[in-house]
Amino acid sequence: MADRVTRDNRMIDLKPPTPPDSASAASGRVGELLVCVMAVLVVGSTLLLSSPEFRAGHLLVASMVAAIYARRLLGPLMPGMGWTGVIFGGGLIVVHAASWLGGLLHGEGFLTAAARGLAGLLGVLGLAVFTVVMLQPRWRRFGKWTALGVLLLLLAGSFVGFFIGLDGFGTVGTHSFRFDQLRMSLIWPTRMLTAPLGQISWDHTNYAAFHFALALALVLEFLGSGGKGRGWWCLCVLLGTAVFLTASRGGWLMLAVAGPLVLAGRKPRFALQTLGLLALCIGLGYVCLKVKLKHSPPTAQVASAAMANHGSALVKRGNAGRFEIYQLVWKELESGRLCGQGLGAVGGPVGPLEHEHSVYMATLRGGGVIGLAGHLLVIGSAAWAAFGLMRRGLRWPAVLLATVLSGLLFDRSTVIGISGHYEFIAHWVAVLLPLLLAASWRERGELAGLHGGRRS
Repeated sequence: MADRVTRDNRMIDLKPPTPPDSASAASGRVGELLVCVMAVLVVGSTLLLSSPEFRAGHLLVASMVAAIYARRLLGPLMPGMGWTGVIFGGGLIVVHAASWLGGLLHGEGFLTAAARGLAGLLGVLGLAVFTVVMLQPRWRRFGKWTALGVLLLLLAGSFVGFFIGLDGFGTVGTHSFRFDQLRMSLIWPTRMLTAPLGQISWDHTNYAAFHFALALALVLEFLGSGGKGRGWWCLCVLLGTAVFLTASRGGWLMLAVAGPLVLAGRKPRFALQTLGLLALCIGLGYVCLKVKLKHSPPTAQVASAAMANHGSALVKRGNAGRFEIYQLVWKELESGRLCGQGLGAVGGPVGPLEHEHSVYMATLRGGGVIGLAGHLLVIGSAAWAAFGLMRRGLRWPAVLLATVLSGLLFDRSTVIGISGHYEFIAHWVAVLLPLLLAASWRERGELAGLHGGRRS
């Protein structure tokens, strides 16, 4: 009974892995939780929210249904959150209040501004409930195989689409300007998955890089924590090669941030294996490029540019106009930098680009300096909880948080309000997980002293 929490005569079974006395003691449960997290991130964002056209109504309904169960599932965990929960809730209130006030000051109607904020809060609440459900033992096996199945489908579809070419499947319509035939994207596997639901497919190589780099970081953490199996290493090879073929600087940034966390304190043999894996993936990536170029012979100039685009040109491409549009956002806020312009202004064009290309700049645009401060408080509370879990031997929540936040640093937007893209789910699941796990452990007295003492 110590692994359960009693609430209103119901038994809530949210049992995270026991703080290990050794790495092998918890490797099985850690692995189960990792793949369930992948299920939340990959399956949820692929099948539920892959396009703006399919977002608000369905997410709002699902979140309202989830809110009915919030008291039952989240209520027992609230005392265990301690000061981290207070900071998290306070930051969430600050950022929404600032964006609501900013919207009112810039012409938004009272009900419109309130509805946007409420929708975002319900979305966060719904993801919290969904995350708790997916972490329960009875869902772990389902989450594992569903996540791996979808991830392998995305990999297979992306590799096939890369070698055959986008034109081999059909027209890409109005989105053709975003495609580079020599960079891997997720368009075809997600089109096959989501077309029956009436959604458009994800169309940018950065989407592919985000998912594949995040999955690679989590699987490497699983292997570093004691997990075994050649199949996992083979999956890492596929994921690493796919990240290379996206030629996405965001994907490499995610791996650069995750790497030190994954390798810190681990055996030298694991570090050498990881470095060897990286070298193998780069080598296989160049082989794939050679095969691709041979299959569709381009001019010598195009071939040379294609090879460089995945190597030296990654640096030469610079910031792709991001720093310039960040300056435009800051200038745009001259009339209201404290509270921003409201959620209605977020996600719109900025200069030559179609949106802010940074979740933090999007928060600044919608909620101003005050809203961004609230957002950072939310992230800080999750980081503190993740740090506490690391001290008890559970590192993957910190890896997840750091990898996701770095991946959303220079790409995508609209995290605070309801979003139709992957960033809403990825951001909030990564933030909520360490808070929920730490709260569950503290309620059972296993993290006593870490958050201010044992409960009486």
